[in-house]
Amino acid sequence: MRCRYCNIALAPLRSLADGEFCCDDHREAFEQQQSTTPAPPDAPPEAPQASETAPEPEVSAAIQMLRVRFAPPPPSIPEPIEQIEEPAAASPEFPAVPEPVLAETLEVEPDPAPEPAPVAYEDAAPAEQTAGEQTYDEPLDIEEPAAPEQPTPSWRNGTISWRWIRTAWNTAPRDLKLVTVALPILAAIAVTGSFPKVPIKTVAPTQVAQVQKVVDQQWKNINQTISNRAAVAYADDFRSGLDAWQGRSNLTTSWSYDAAGFVRPGPLALFKPTLDLADYRFEFLGEIDQKAIGWVFRAEDLKNYYAMKLVVVKPGPLPLVDMVRYAVIDGKEGPQVRKPLPITVRADMLYRLMVDVRGADFTVMAQGQVVDFWTDHRLQHGGVGFFSGRGERARLRWVEVSHQYDALGRVCAYLAPYGLEGRNGSFN
Repeated sequence: MRCRYCNIALAPLRSLADGEFCCDDHREAFEQQQSTTPAPPDAPPEAPQASETAPEPEVSAAIQMLRVRFAPPPPSIPEPIEQIEEPAAASPEFPAVPEPVLAETLEVEPDPAPEPAPVAYEDAAPAEQTAGEQTYDEPLDIEEPAAPEQPTPSWRNGTISWRWIRTAWNTAPRDLKLVTVALPILAAIAVTGSFPKVPIKTVAPTQVAQVQKVVDQQWKNINQTISNRAAVAYADDFRSGLDAWQGRSNLTTSWSYDAAGFVRPGPLALFKPTLDLADYRFEFLGEIDQKAIGWVFRAEDLKNYYAMKLVVVKPGPLPLVDMVRYAVIDGKEGPQVRKPLPITVRADMLYRLMVDVRGADFTVMAQGQVVDFWTDHRLQHGGVGFFSGRGERARLRWVEVSHQYDALGRVCAYLAPYGLEGRNGSFN
């Protein structure tokens, strides 16, 4: 609420006491202005004042004491106004009360300790403040007293030290841990000069021989297991001759070489180191000179094997080539399966072919693409070989057969002992 005369915000207690004015002087000045200002002709008749219509209620001495006690000082008037004579000590509305009466009716308590003025921040400050109230443009920085430092107990320092040691040990590299453990042992050996001696009872020679026999047998079994799981890779580039190949006749008369070092296969010949293998990957690089190139796999001998051919159906710069596969059992050729080769070829193209043999499943890839897949259970093991039929001529550059050539197989091949007899003769 604001004063009707000076428009200054009223204190809460003041608004309860005087209603619409901040002091009695402003009340009287406002009433004089209202009496001297003529009313407009069309203005409604002014309502009679409350003082004229009804007698003012009597105010008790306690209320008058509160008004006197909590009345704010008169504010400064921003604009000069007409000088008003100071009223008498007692206004007509609030007559003076004798001091003995006040003393008898109200016991005045001592002033309480002044409370600190609230800090007014910019975002919470009102637009206007009453006179006598202090405003702050910026928040005050009130320094709080620092808490007294307490000494850290000795047990806490020990806990922190052990925690740091445990964290350092858990995050240390493995090599550093091994060195930390080995250093005290090496220091003890250096000081004492030898390892501690442990007494062992004497064992009879017969018992020693039996123990040695059991150890040798177990060690041999372990070596055999490692050798059986070891990776096997056989390769031949035909530069050292044809001693690793087996045919019905002398291959030096039926197979030949060209000027570039390629070999020209003739009648069927098998790669001897692969004859005992069952599952493997068979890969080679060859070229068709005339009509077809043929190869075999899972060949138990010269009469039992699976055979495949790449046959030129339509010659030319971009020839049409078919894949032909069939099985030979006891020297008798079975029905043929013919499919077109699903890649683009050239007349002078080198074919890189791969056959993956896994159990009864067979996969053929040409130039890195899968071109055929089938299943057959008739032949369980056997090696690889090449042949050329009547009117066919091809050239081979190299051949490679790998078995169990994964990470574990390579590790076992590294651990396999030299000269150990295995399924395919001497390893390594």
